[in-house]
Amino acid sequence: MSTRKPTYQQLEERLATAEPIVEALKRHEVDAVVGAGKITLLLLQKVENQLVGSEAEFRAMFALPGIGMLQADAPAFRFTGVNQKFCAIMGYSCEELLTQTYLGLTHPDDRHRDMKTLAKVLRATADSWTIEKHCLRKDGSIVCVEVNGTVLRDANGRAVRILAMITDITAGKRAAQAHRDAATVLKKQVQELTSVLAQVQGGPARLKAAVQNGMPTVRAKLAHKPRRPRR
Repeated sequence: MSTRKPTYQQLEERLATAEPIVEALKRHEVDAVVGAGKITLLLLQKVENQLVGSEAEFRAMFALPGIGMLQADAPAFRFTGVNQKFCAIMGYSCEELLTQTYLGLTHPDDRHRDMKTLAKVLRATADSWTIEKHCLRKDGSIVCVEVNGTVLRDANGRAVRILAMITDITAGKRAAQAHRDAATVLKKQVQELTSVLAQVQGGPARLKAAVQNGMPTVRAKLAHKPRRPRR
């Protein structure tokens, strides 16, 4: 390796070469420095790196075990990707679901409402949506799900794919219904007892008639005589 210092002439040549590069950088004319071909290559590499990173993030999100994930094409909405949680919710294998459509799994009672929501996506009046609906599992049972979806569009704004997160809310719906049923029964019992108290004020004859003619719950309670404790 040579350790000789450059001559004055060599330094002048290097300075003459560097000067236009410095001026181009000051004017932000990067292509003048590295060339248009090099710029294109660098941009392609940057795009590729971003795509690889985005694909990795997308796959990681799709692999989340606690929530169902799906993607489907547009406008047919045929599944192009599903995760294991969504398969478990619907009772199908991954291969089976890839032959199905998003609307095809929707219960007939909810299908029209589901179609209206997706129509807004196709008309570009909505880019995301949330809906609760009933779906038919492979075994014929009904599952209630919450859907949080978004749409991916091309450069012309045309919908090309939908992505959605699916949450099974069946247990919560059943618990809420059981609570409403219990509240209804309790309200009825209170009304019956209130009626009995009103009849008490009207005398024994009216109380006896009320119990015999219309309040099975109260009648059963009044017929029950607690046992006296033995002495």
